[in-house]
Amino acid sequence: MHGTNALTTIVWAAGAGLFAQVLSARFRVPAIVLLLALGVLLGPSALGVVHPEAIGGGLPVIVKLVVAIVLFDGALNLRLGDLRQAAAEVRNLIVLGVPITGVCAALTAHFVANLSWAVAIVFGSLVTVTGPTVVQPLLRRVELPRRVKATLEGEAILADPLGALLAVALVDIVLGVAGVRPIGWLGGAWAYVGRLLIGLGCGVTGGLLLSQLMRNRRIVPVDLANVFALTGVWIVFATAETLRTEAGIMAVVAMGLTLQRSAIPEERRLRRFKEQITILGIGLLFVLLAAGLPVTQLKDEGWRGVLTVAVLMLVVRPLSVVIALRRSSLSRRERVFIGWLAPRGIVAASVASIFSLALLDAGFREGPRLLALTFLTVAMTVTIQGLTAAPVAHLLRLKSMTGRGALVVGAGPLGRVVAAALREHGRPVMLIDRNASLVNEAKTLGFDALIGNALDEATLEQANAEEAETLVAVTSNSEVNALAAHLAHDAFGIARAYPALGQPSRGAGEPLLDRVGGRLAFGRPVDVRRWDALLADGRAHVLRLAVSGSVDGDSYLLSPEVVTKVSDLLPIARVRDESVEIVTPEQSWRQGDQVVLVSRLSEADILELLRRRAVDNSAPPALSSPPRPSRG
Repeated sequence: MHGTNALTTIVWAAGAGLFAQVLSARFRVPAIVLLLALGVLLGPSALGVVHPEAIGGGLPVIVKLVVAIVLFDGALNLRLGDLRQAAAEVRNLIVLGVPITGVCAALTAHFVANLSWAVAIVFGSLVTVTGPTVVQPLLRRVELPRRVKATLEGEAILADPLGALLAVALVDIVLGVAGVRPIGWLGGAWAYVGRLLIGLGCGVTGGLLLSQLMRNRRIVPVDLANVFALTGVWIVFATAETLRTEAGIMAVVAMGLTLQRSAIPEERRLRRFKEQITILGIGLLFVLLAAGLPVTQLKDEGWRGVLTVAVLMLVVRPLSVVIALRRSSLSRRERVFIGWLAPRGIVAASVASIFSLALLDAGFREGPRLLALTFLTVAMTVTIQGLTAAPVAHLLRLKSMTGRGALVVGAGPLGRVVAAALREHGRPVMLIDRNASLVNEAKTLGFDALIGNALDEATLEQANAEEAETLVAVTSNSEVNALAAHLAHDAFGIARAYPALGQPSRGAGEPLLDRVGGRLAFGRPVDVRRWDALLADGRAHVLRLAVSGSVDGDSYLLSPEVVTKVSDLLPIARVRDESVEIVTPEQSWRQGDQVVLVSRLSEADILELLRRRAVDNSAPPALSSPPRPSRG
């Protein structure tokens, strides 16, 4: 019977975790909020479907194995190129921000939540971590400058093991002072440093060995590569844990960073596999931990618990960021955003679950309070900061695509116009084309370009599609454009995929666009071959116009509805607050925006056309005749 209860508990927890992830993606709500709610609902305090106590001693094992995969996945997906640009900020947030947060959080827990000094110190160390499982999903939903994103990601991934090991060392000291374990302050300090060194040694060694083995297909066949890597992560984790308990956390982070620097075959597939395992693991773990949380204990924290978390969010985090980044070249608005966003995640919750039991066994009655207050911190920070991240970024005028990579499929004249518009506003661009002469011409003009088939995953991988945020497909073949957008979206997770499509009657129209999940480039069907020819022989040129203005005292408005009706105008990109995006049918334009156009008309003719439309309130003609001479 006991085995059946454990089985049903794990199955229900896994199913509920996956269900919460699906709801999160559908309604754009932070997943951890739903996971915590479902865990409490299914736990013994409510429906009684999930019973973590039925797993017994297996629960800490599950916690550790899941945490190992989560941290390894976060380190493997950390963009080292971006991290180097934000190295000083990440270093200061860890070296200065972590101690400041730990001390201030401990003071807050003692004086506001009335925790004893011993338990307050442990709580302070637990909330120094943020965590990639909550930070990275939030950052995917907010368009931020690349350096800000790299700073937050780097802090989340690197502070997790350091904060967790700090908590372990402090628990050892607390138990040593209480006479439970024979350890003191010096022993605790060495326990912290020793765990770091053992973890680093095991992680780097394991990462190098795993990369060497995976390169040899006679040892590791392609079909077994993902499972082999997963097993390798757990072996390294277990080895570090055997040498020193809790050293495995540092080991898997070091292993992920090492493996990322080592070129291994099928790395993209490995990352996707690890992401899927991570999603399953996070769902299972959070539901189990939340189900084991006594709801009555959470209620007992009352206003003191809420006030403690509020102080952490509104005082402690901003203070640590102000001190840590006081000499940073980041703008004030960027530092304000970093000071606001610090959600706590799975490491804080899982380590608190283990420590609460250890403290309770040692005679500290506040062990359950530590768990309740930590979960309250996780729930409040993830919910409030998760829901407000995008509005705060918008309020601070930080929403920007600057620095985010883009791929342009088609190196013809129109493709080069698109690439130039993106590159002009700080977007690294790679052109891809099967035509060697077009690629060479693009390189002559200073573009990064690659000869290859955009329908081949290997080509996209060579073009660093993993690092790209946008793909624009502008070949003369609409089917190729649609399929390239589909491949980029499904295989590489590129959210902004824009295929240029011809007339629906020619076989690749909006029905195909709906099936592949892209957004129509340039806001209407486009004959790419025609515009390539017009640009090549000089009959069309590139213009950049303000959305609103005046001509001879009369106001005009450049709107998508107007431009899409003029056959001699092709809107390419909208520029807003120095951030550029490809024009789509759903896009809105407003005063202050600028639009990059390819046109057969002169700027004066376009402005006159818009002025006459504003004055006469009549629809613009579908101009198809050659442009008349400019009035200057």
